[in-house]
Amino acid sequence: MLLLHAVEQYLGSIDMWPSCILFRLFAETPSPPVIEYLVAFFAGNGLPQTLAFRLYHACNPTAKNELVRQLFYAGYSLWHTSDTVRRHSMYYDVRIKNLVRLNVPYLLDELLAIRENPVPVPGLPAQKLVVQNTATPTMINVMLQKVRQEPL
Repeated sequence: MLLLHAVEQYLGSIDMWPSCILFRLFAETPSPPVIEYLVAFFAGNGLPQTLAFRLYHACNPTAKNELVRQLFYAGYSLWHTSDTVRRHSMYYDVRIKNLVRLNVPYLLDELLAIRENPVPVPGLPAQKLVVQNTATPTMINVMLQKVRQEPL
């Protein structure tokens, strides 16, 4: 199985991901804000952290160092352990095709088993999709062709 095929089973076709995600994934130098943005997208859509980091590592040659790996895994850990992080993180939900924020109550009522539900963020412009809407479509398309051949 190919890496991208495994990822697309969780997130749908990479050809329909938001342009801002594709740009950060392929072209931006890793930094805490970039990693936080990617982690929110990947974790919010249920992609396992190991698979998400392998994709980031394959897509972005500057993401191949230990500090980036530590920041990425720490971001995933915070996403899964901190209601505050999830509640304040916006991400593009691939199921409902909208920018969302999780509806996580401050006080969870365990008896009612309140679930986390993505809530669309009102008033924001629609996300631009596909590689052609990024700042560097040619570069990303060349790199994407290599990633499409990356084995799992």
